[in-house]
Amino acid sequence: MKTLKVSPGLLPSVIHIPPSKSYANRALILASLSSQNILIKNMPKASDVTFLLSALKKIGLEIKEDKGTVRIQNSFPQCETPNGSVIEIGEGGTTARFLASMLILGSQPYTLILGERLKDRPWKEFILLAHKLGAQAELQGNRLTLQGPIKFVESVEIDCSETTQFASGFQLAFAFTQTKVTPMNLESSESYWEMTKTMIDELKLKDEFFVPMDWSSASYALAFGALRQNIFFPGLKYDPFQADAKFFSILNQLGAVQETPEGIRVKPSLTQKDFLLDVSDCLDLVPALAFLLAHIDGTHKLSGIKNLVHKESNRLEEVMKLLEEFGFKSSSDGLVLHVEGSHTLRGVSADLQLPDDHRMVMTGAMFLRYHQGGSVTPKSAVDKSYPDFFKLFGA
Repeated sequence: MKTLKVSPGLLPSVIHIPPSKSYANRALILASLSSQNILIKNMPKASDVTFLLSALKKIGLEIKEDKGTVRIQNSFPQCETPNGSVIEIGEGGTTARFLASMLILGSQPYTLILGERLKDRPWKEFILLAHKLGAQAELQGNRLTLQGPIKFVESVEIDCSETTQFASGFQLAFAFTQTKVTPMNLESSESYWEMTKTMIDELKLKDEFFVPMDWSSASYALAFGALRQNIFFPGLKYDPFQADAKFFSILNQLGAVQETPEGIRVKPSLTQKDFLLDVSDCLDLVPALAFLLAHIDGTHKLSGIKNLVHKESNRLEEVMKLLEEFGFKSSSDGLVLHVEGSHTLRGVSADLQLPDDHRMVMTGAMFLRYHQGGSVTPKSAVDKSYPDFFKLFGA
């Protein structure tokens, strides 16, 4: 695994954030099922999206790509081909779960080869639901085998206590049918469920979709800017359907952010404040939030973190280890993360060996930039969502 050297200092004063993979993957599934040709603009280069594009091509979809746009020219399952039976899918939760929900609409057998961490993340609800609908689904090791077609029903209830991605996946799969999907125990990530419903309604009326900029990717540099420097993010707009856009309201409490017609501006604001935040609807923000709050004097509490252990790594454990590495105190009972904020800077450089988790690697790099530099491994982890991330560091 490649290591990146990170020097202490500032970030660029203007940062172009990549488009949202959450929107892009939903748009790709809907375009694959639609009877009309849908043009998707401003496509991200994230590996979660490129894995899905590759999979869609393998199952027989005709896809035209040109300068950041994608047009799917036929539809599933009419396009099915026996040649697409074994598909490498990587570590993307939406990539695998959305695709699996769609594939059991077809009649061909498929095997998804899941990434090492993804195979251990929640799959039980999907497998039970596939069986209930008359399809076959089985997970053995890192191989998820699927065989449709499903039987269409009037309505289906889906448990969201561990993840909303199966509910969103089946909502996308049933977008052009009469089946009603009802999420149960929707305690977190409700905005992603609303994103899915809104996109379905939009793409039933339009044949074109522009992928918005990604608030998850923006959160790291936004946090850095709120602590140390003025940064402008062209094209970034507040978006109620992106859970991580909650970062805007958090920074707004600090007086650190301004929305303009051209984008978002952030400026340093180190107002002392004891933050109490419920992050159950924006768990992906926790690493960037931990970085921000660690440098704001006060005692901070992040509640609603129960499912943080089900991400690409055990992010609760990894966030606490990272905080300890830079001299910050934290504690947790598995439900709430306590962070003791301080202005203290680490006096020496650090060499970070982190899990293959894009969000932990990006957060680690921000700690290094803010403190005394050092190195971070694995560099390639950021390809999952933000392949150009290390250009912020001149790498």
